[in-house]
Amino acid sequence: MIRKLNLSSKKQVVLIMMIFIIPLVLLLTIYNFYVVNVLNDKIEQTNRNTIMLYQNAFEKNLKNADTYMSNLVSNDYSFMKMRFKQDPIDLQFYAQDLMNKYQGYFQTNEVIGGMFVYSKANGLFYKTYSQDYSHDIRQGAESYLKSVIESNENSRSRGWFPHEIDGKYYLFRILGNRDTYTVCMIDFGKVIVPQSFSQTQGDGFFAFANQEGIPLTSIDEIKQKGINIQNHNGSHYISGSPQKYFVVQNDSASTRLTYIYIIPYRGLLFYLDTVQIAFLVGSVFILLLMFVSFLLLERSYFKPLKRMMATMKKIKNGHLNATMNTSSGVNEFRQMSNTFNEMMTEIKDLKIESYEKEMKKQQAELQFLQNQIKPHFYLNVLKNLFGMAEQKKYGQIQEMILLLSRHLRYMFQENDSLIPLEDEIANVQNYIELQQMSSSYELICRVNVDERLKDFRIPPVSLLTFVENSIKHVVSIHKQLIISIKASLLDNGDEKFANLTIMDNGSGFPDEMLALLNDPNSYASKENVGILNVIRRCSVIFQNKSTFLFSTSNGACIDIFIPYRTNETTRRA
Repeated sequence: MIRKLNLSSKKQVVLIMMIFIIPLVLLLTIYNFYVVNVLNDKIEQTNRNTIMLYQNAFEKNLKNADTYMSNLVSNDYSFMKMRFKQDPIDLQFYAQDLMNKYQGYFQTNEVIGGMFVYSKANGLFYKTYSQDYSHDIRQGAESYLKSVIESNENSRSRGWFPHEIDGKYYLFRILGNRDTYTVCMIDFGKVIVPQSFSQTQGDGFFAFANQEGIPLTSIDEIKQKGINIQNHNGSHYISGSPQKYFVVQNDSASTRLTYIYIIPYRGLLFYLDTVQIAFLVGSVFILLLMFVSFLLLERSYFKPLKRMMATMKKIKNGHLNATMNTSSGVNEFRQMSNTFNEMMTEIKDLKIESYEKEMKKQQAELQFLQNQIKPHFYLNVLKNLFGMAEQKKYGQIQEMILLLSRHLRYMFQENDSLIPLEDEIANVQNYIELQQMSSSYELICRVNVDERLKDFRIPPVSLLTFVENSIKHVVSIHKQLIISIKASLLDNGDEKFANLTIMDNGSGFPDEMLALLNDPNSYASKENVGILNVIRRCSVIFQNKSTFLFSTSNGACIDIFIPYRTNETTRRA
């Protein structure tokens, strides 16, 4: 049999920590390289956000232009007239009207370079530009558009499409019907991009390309830097010679364009070298060491601690005979287990003696509180009977005596400290009938009880005390009294609570009384003796786990929270 090492916990902790600390130094070195990679990912996300910002602004202008052209083709009077053969004077008027509208639209869409209108029926091709373009650009745009429209190419139905004119690309859109078309020309040079401002974006620049990867803007700069635009919409990539550049791009299905943002590449080497491979192997070795270290901790510390926690949990659940294992290889654990077992033996003896004393004390206090609250209720009932006798209401007196006898029977037959909630509510309704018999004010009692709580056990007269208080204060101000009693079961995941709520439509608690009732250290006075008796009885019975909340919300409101499990345990006891 292998003899277990008897080492101190200090020596074992030092030994195990050294196994972690030495590789940790190497791990931190590798971590620096990892941080650079993470930084590259963050740079990509930042650049992609920049792309989306300018892409959304640009495509918003394109959508605006599309909407304008569609409205023009569908609803403009001058445009619709040009579909048919017109008198030269009228034709001139309609064409000039469209040119004026185009010029006005230039003020609201800054990326438009020019707009055109073509009418085959009248042999007309009119144009207007937002700025003074060179003759070659104008001539090139007009010749190209005429050839596209007259050749019946499908360009008219394919949306926005780029075309190069005099070494510079422009974006075109043709829209119309019945051989009458309006054309919009977008000037990429007028699009707002990061390089349009001062160099607050570093050395980065924004560019457009078609879906084949051919640059449409910044052509000379991309060519000079040796950047190869790749035809994909994935993550970032590195390109350029001799300087490397960090390239992020995003394809747009609506415009069939690629939006590109390019910044100088500053980061770690793109491919792993020999040193990085060595670091990778070292990281795997560290993982193995961590696994070995964990096994040592598991055997020497985690398992003994787990056994100790399991023993404590058993003791907490009432298994006082449970003992700790004394066969651990660590001296301190073995000594702790022996000491703990000896201590538990003494605690069991003391606990039995203390528990008997506490039960006697609580029983005496509960008996006192129950005896204190009963005369308080009976005096009020007798006072009401006396008032009815003075008024010679003998029939009502007989009926009230029957109600009173039912109430007294309920009170005298219940010797336990707890009764079902259903019985308590029945007694409350009986009490309200007694009050209605002795007064001219209408009393309404609304009850809503969860079916699961009808058997829930509470101290007797606990709800009645609050109902009696409501009747006392609300009826005195000559107002119809509505009392609501609600019982619901709350489940917060860890524990269930019975929530008993008593509300009335009176003026609520005075501020001083509210502060007194919500103070756990308050003392009884003439006004709150009954209420504080209920609170203290619940505190004794439910071992300080019950909660009372008093508030004013359209009247007095009392919320009582009692642990459901604790109540069942008390009931079994």
